[in-house]
Amino acid sequence: MTVLDDFTKGDSLLNPWMDDWKKEGKKILGYFCTYIPEEIINAADILPFRIRAKGCTDTPMGDAYLSPTTCSFTRCCLEMANRKQFDFLDGIISCNSCDQIRRLYDNMRYKTPFTNQYFLSVPSNVNDITIDYFKYELTKFKDYLEKTFNVDITEEKLKNSIKLYNKSRTLLKELYMLRKKNNPPITGTDVMNILLSGISMPKNQFNELLTTQLKESEGKEGISDDKKRIMLVGSMLDDPEYVKIIEDLGGLIVNDAVCIGTKYFWELVDESLDPLDALANRYLSRVSCPRMAGEQSKRVDFVLNLIKEFNVDGVIFQRMKFCPFWWAEIFVLRDELKKQGVPFLDLEREYVLSGAGAMKTRVQGFMEVLEGK
Repeated sequence: MTVLDDFTKGDSLLNPWMDDWKKEGKKILGYFCTYIPEEIINAADILPFRIRAKGCTDTPMGDAYLSPTTCSFTRCCLEMANRKQFDFLDGIISCNSCDQIRRLYDNMRYKTPFTNQYFLSVPSNVNDITIDYFKYELTKFKDYLEKTFNVDITEEKLKNSIKLYNKSRTLLKELYMLRKKNNPPITGTDVMNILLSGISMPKNQFNELLTTQLKESEGKEGISDDKKRIMLVGSMLDDPEYVKIIEDLGGLIVNDAVCIGTKYFWELVDESLDPLDALANRYLSRVSCPRMAGEQSKRVDFVLNLIKEFNVDGVIFQRMKFCPFWWAEIFVLRDELKKQGVPFLDLEREYVLSGAGAMKTRVQGFMEVLEGK
């Protein structure tokens, strides 16, 4: 059994590491967005778990309370909560990442309440005032965790937690750097499984496994260079099968700009600063998602730089249906890629992987376009 086999366990909603954590009598808090600092939760000796809706197949309650014109991720989450699929959580942490997540939080609060629920206010632009305000919000969040779970989150615990998560980010970036090679030693599907484990298991265990995986990958024979190098861009994506469909058709995902990907780990927290100052700075100033105003040119530059750095042949936009942020964002990105002569494919999708046949047809056509260049 390889380390990669271990990482596939992260695709499950409740994996063995989380089960062991619960058996020790420890708490797990679910959170909805990469703008919520896991370091503070970890410093309270609570396991942060990025909420997913793995296993959702239909959404009758989600459709009733959120309407069919909200994104299927939020409808699936409400449905899973109603069916008690998140009962292993000791609470949820949400934020104003988008209006649909706000409404999801409201409906969970009143229709499927958790024992503990907290809403973190995250500014939508970056300047000295908003960073100072966000530090104030993080202080309140820390105080809430201390009072609710009867813990003491000291400065030393925060600093240790930041170091732990920075180590994880550094290892993940090393993994991504291996994908710059002409013959990368790891597939995008495997990387997705690694990332899913990273958001659902204790970070010290994850870092140990990832360190072993990096050693194995460095000496591994690379993947054939006849595959087209693809970058994925877009909204919430947490399904390895989606990536596998692309790779089975002749593509190789070598990089991404998605929230469970580069937007999750690309920048470190400054360990020389006061912990809450450092967290406020890092989480607001990192590579942003479309919720952040005035940052679009930086996001475009980030994508273009990765295309060049990783020698990308083509870009696949995967956007959740009814996600207004990514509708607008991809419209701008498409124009920029046209100017740069970078081929792209725009795939609208639901959270649940459906219409695989139509997706395969479009991806196959895109691969033929790339073959002809």
